[in-house]
Amino acid sequence: MESSANSYSIQPISEKLDFEQSRHLLERCLFGTKKEEIESLTGKSISEAMEILCATPTAQYLPLSMDANDLAVTLGNTWINAPYNGTYNSYRQRSLRSWWIGNMMQQGISLNEKMVLFWHNHFVTEESVVNVAGFLYKYNLLLRKYALGNIKLLAYEMCITPAMLVYLNGESNKVGAPNENFARELFELFTIGKGPLIADGNYTNYTETDIREAAKVLTGWKVSKTNNNSFFDTARHDKTTKVFSDAFGKMNIQNKEAEEYKLLVDMIFSKKETARNIAREIYRWLMYYKIDQNIEEQIIEPLATTLFNNNYEIKPMLAQLLSSEHFFSAGFRGAYIKNPLEFAIGVYRKFEIQLSTVILNNYEIWLSIFYSARDMEMALGDPPDVAGWPQYYKEPSFNELWINSATVPNRTTFSNTICNSGITKNSYKFIIDPLVLTSKIADAANPVNLITGLAKVLFPVSVSSEKISSLKEVLIPGLPDSTWTFEWNKYISNPNDGSQKTLVKKKLSGLIAVMLKMPEFYLC
Repeated sequence: MESSANSYSIQPISEKLDFEQSRHLLERCLFGTKKEEIESLTGKSISEAMEILCATPTAQYLPLSMDANDLAVTLGNTWINAPYNGTYNSYRQRSLRSWWIGNMMQQGISLNEKMVLFWHNHFVTEESVVNVAGFLYKYNLLLRKYALGNIKLLAYEMCITPAMLVYLNGESNKVGAPNENFARELFELFTIGKGPLIADGNYTNYTETDIREAAKVLTGWKVSKTNNNSFFDTARHDKTTKVFSDAFGKMNIQNKEAEEYKLLVDMIFSKKETARNIAREIYRWLMYYKIDQNIEEQIIEPLATTLFNNNYEIKPMLAQLLSSEHFFSAGFRGAYIKNPLEFAIGVYRKFEIQLSTVILNNYEIWLSIFYSARDMEMALGDPPDVAGWPQYYKEPSFNELWINSATVPNRTTFSNTICNSGITKNSYKFIIDPLVLTSKIADAANPVNLITGLAKVLFPVSVSSEKISSLKEVLIPGLPDSTWTFEWNKYISNPNDGSQKTLVKKKLSGLIAVMLKMPEFYLC
């Protein structure tokens, strides 16, 4: 990544967004960006763009039964109010995966879906461990409720949401036999982070004593599959006074029954290091994975200050980062490797692949995207462990881990299929129609303009003249530019000429298939 004069400036850019800036902003905030979406922000001020991106969507979609084997719910109706039934649970979990992908696919110009996934990777649960569709749906709604809201309020509710209680053994945490799993992850991963090890059991930001006392605070919570909720059982709660370490000023939490967990969260969030730790994670999610001393001091610290001073409301900090000269520094464009969901969903969105008018067909295609992303090492709803996907924390490679000998062939197979044969679900074919995007490229009859125009939508950086020449050879191998000009103009003059339309589409599909395999398409 190249450095520039404004690489470490947190100050907002002053100029109106141009096409490239708008594209960079949206590529980091959405799961793939349509040409019209880029153009809609072009010419706007950064404050206007932030107002749009930070608006919480109002549309609500309910997950629908997509499997006739779920005899308790009519096909195509929602299952969220149906009683738990172990026989049908796996079908509802399939539906939940599809529904979540569908929300990403149908996102507007909003940070919401990107932040829902961020919080899932932060407050991790694993579908395979929780294994109750109703609990997982409530957990997902919780992520959505606070995706662009207040982190401390999210932490309150995360302590007692049924999915988390099951996942980190909170439901078995009781007086006399405390289970420390959730308490440990609350400190280490979900909030303040360890800090440098000072001594055995002392991690600077907290100690083993704090974990033990927090586990006592969190005793007494149970879950009910029947009622799809959590509840407090006072008989299981440790009613002693909990005394924390010097890291928290030896704070005492006296018995407050079901309200104690809020005092614990308040204690942790009173420390600015919690804001710093969260700011680093969001920076790595939206910006770049390497944080050097300059970034720590000049970017992370002011972001953490904004978060802390706004009582953990997330929008001001997000707007500060995404408006900054630092964010728009040229060296950060194309410096981030797309995760599998950004890659796969991005193909659909960029080429505006038409969804079916039959909603269950769409559920099937969304499920196929889930499996494709899983094959690329990102199973939505099921990160590998409580730390989330290693591409966001494992040094020194971080998101470079998305690219390996297993995932690259799977990405190639996905893009080749959607370009060529398509994916058919219940007789409806999901396939790229290359004419949709090509028809929006100015002077597409000129092969150089065509390739450059496609690249401006597909790639985060400009392509070299050598690569343009190479791509032109894919479109019209060994032939003069006039060949494509003639073929395109012939199609435009008579779009109903089926044979000419087929010829043009075949050439364009071949070109696009090659572009989707280029390293530039893997970046944003």
